Amino acid sequence: MPGPAFVPVSHAPSSAREIPVGIIGYGFMGRTHANAYRKIPSAFEHPGSWPVVRAMCGRDAARAEAVARSLGIPGYYTDARELIEDPDIEVVDICSSDAAHYAQSKEALIAGKHVACEKPLSRTLDEAAELAQLTRSASSKTMTMFNYRFIPAVRLAKELVEGGRLGTIYQFRGRYLQDQGRSPTTEIENVWYARERGSGVMLGIGCHIIDLARFLVGEPAAVSCMSRTAIPKRPSVSGGLADVTADDHNVAIVEFVNGAIGTIESSCISTGRKNQNIFEINGSEGSLWFDLEDLDHLHVCLPEEQGEDMAGFSRISVTKPSDSLTTRLLPKGHNRGWEYGHLFALSHFLDSIVEGTGVEPLGATFIDGYRVAVIMESMFRASRERREIGIAFDF
Repeated sequence: MPGPAFVPVSHAPSSAREIPVGIIGYGFMGRTHANAYRKIPSAFEHPGSWPVVRAMCGRDAARAEAVARSLGIPGYYTDARELIEDPDIEVVDICSSDAAHYAQSKEALIAGKHVACEKPLSRTLDEAAELAQLTRSASSKTMTMFNYRFIPAVRLAKELVEGGRLGTIYQFRGRYLQDQGRSPTTEIENVWYARERGSGVMLGIGCHIIDLARFLVGEPAAVSCMSRTAIPKRPSVSGGLADVTADDHNVAIVEFVNGAIGTIESSCISTGRKNQNIFEINGSEGSLWFDLEDLDHLHVCLPEEQGEDMAGFSRISVTKPSDSLTTRLLPKGHNRGWEYGHLFALSHFLDSIVEGTGVEPLGATFIDGYRVAVIMESMFRASRERREIGIAFDF
């Protein structure tokens, strides 16, 4: 007897609009973004968008072809300008080296594309300001990829703060620590923040904790800072010693506009710390803290709600269907991974395009990327001049 008839199905649901995407950069972050786009249609019950990555771009043709093939991407470019000018691509996603972010973002905006750009938005404040100014007159949507805003536990923290559950906010303490540069014998080419196209630790990871401070507590009014390079010379794979011009650790004291004070720290010489992004917020009615290395939990203390005999930090599993960031893939109590921050962030960005809504305030635009650049430049200046620096934004 004949077997059951094969019934073909449509790949895209009728309720979702297909959005063609081009990704510049085929390294770790480019692959991470491609993976997020691929998951969006299956992760949500009723996705508003159906992203289709049409092309990957990288300078090495053989590598670009291999990465595109492994990710199921139809083709590749070796020239970013050609990808940007492709009329079939609506969203340009920039995951290239930090040094290329500014020029590629500018070209994509001028070409009328929607643009998602990995952090930092640029390596200089002037370039970040130019991009932010350009977005003010452009019709395109922009996103600076501060993906930790889209970790469910971080979103719950924001809801508790904005809902007044913590009362008046007194303090913020945040740090982002890694240890890739801990050994002075590691060649400069193998230290991501110090090599030729590296931007340093503050621009590389410190920008994330700066953005989280803004996202959760508000804008800073003034900063003091100590920024250092603990290992000023490193061996090179080509022989001899090379000068390290990038920072490898920073500690800042911050005064926020709302009167709160805090500390912000970033380091890649913190031996034993692989990827610790941690913050604590203290208020008159409660406190909370979060650690990226335990990203599905938020630790919350609300003494008046808990009762004096039970007051203390409770470890809350942020994995319920009622939480603000959920998918249909995982039932209650099932842990997510680091990549979900990119999944939620890019889904939010695409939905803003489809629905015509703002990327902000939950997502970070190029204006946010510029404001973080202002804060970082103020921190570096405070360190050089050994004094407190006031924070001022042009927009």
